[in-house]
Amino acid sequence: MRTAEGVTPSRGGTVHQQDDAVQTIEGQVAMLLRLSERTRRSSTRQQGELERSAYLVLGVLAADGPASVNGIAEALRLDPSTVTRQVLAMEQSGLVTRSTDPTDGRVTIVQPTDAGRAALARTREVRADLYGQILDGWTGADRADLARLLTRLNADVDTWARANLTR
Repeated sequence: MRTAEGVTPSRGGTVHQQDDAVQTIEGQVAMLLRLSERTRRSSTRQQGELERSAYLVLGVLAADGPASVNGIAEALRLDPSTVTRQVLAMEQSGLVTRSTDPTDGRVTIVQPTDAGRAALARTREVRADLYGQILDGWTGADRADLARLLTRLNADVDTWARANLTR
């Protein structure tokens, strides 16, 4: 609900002035998400890229090493049941293996296979090439600024989501 002064009460009861930049950011993020999804779908079909869920799970495993389903779920801010379904599908596709944690038999450890690591590398290469083409006319400084600001935005969205949303 917006007041006559352009002030919007937030969930926590505080009030934030909506400036033009915030409104532009909101619209541009919505457009970016739509265009990214369209590009991802087309690119995935054409290049044999990983689906988004497999890409994200393999990215966690590449960064952190073998992990439990709960660890992957926490890293991706997803419900463990969602990750379990994704991991089962990935196992059937030969992208990961599952094993029982030797120290706790209730825990399943997931690790990438050679095929999973290769698929992740291929997908990253295709996506880097795509964004390289898209950003071809940008200066190195502009690319660095975008990388820095996107990293900051993702961190701030994650912090906000952890404080305000439940899984």
